[in-house]
Amino acid sequence: MVTVSKYFENVWKSMYSTCVGMRITWRYLLQKPITVQYPDERMPIPNRYRGIHYLEQEKCINCLACARACPIDCIEMDAVRHGKELEWISFTLDYQKCMFCELCVYPCPKDCIHMGTEFAFVSEDRSEFVHDLLSYKGMSRDARTRMIEADKKKAEKAAAKAAKAAEKAAEDAKGGDAN
Repeated sequence: MVTVSKYFENVWKSMYSTCVGMRITWRYLLQKPITVQYPDERMPIPNRYRGIHYLEQEKCINCLACARACPIDCIEMDAVRHGKELEWISFTLDYQKCMFCELCVYPCPKDCIHMGTEFAFVSEDRSEFVHDLLSYKGMSRDARTRMIEADKKKAEKAAAKAAKAAEKAAEDAKGGDAN
């Protein structure tokens, strides 16, 4: 008798657990599915999400505040100044080290580095995690045009100054011959 009662107890437990499982299944069966087909569809991203950085290169003054604020030194910047204009060489961010803390964004005086909403970072090679944030190398067209115009003005002033010096030297030479 003990085995028959054990048999019916096992049958009852299996029926009960099946009913509990089916209750959960029936509860979600008629609801709208929440599955997202990832590459084609994406979930909405919160406004304060900290993703891959982006740089507004035209605003940046190469003050190195973001690189100094980074606790793990993953930002490297290199630029050459031509008066007020910058000629960019590199602005790299090593995402192998970056912990997405957003500490590089706050000290920027020109508000030119931001955290974006892009998050897909898949690669088979670790060297691909070092990103160059520059949209162009060297100088922007506007900056290059301004620099060329400034150089032309400087050359014109230098030529005018040299002409005046030559004219004065010629007058001094004539004045010395007359005496």
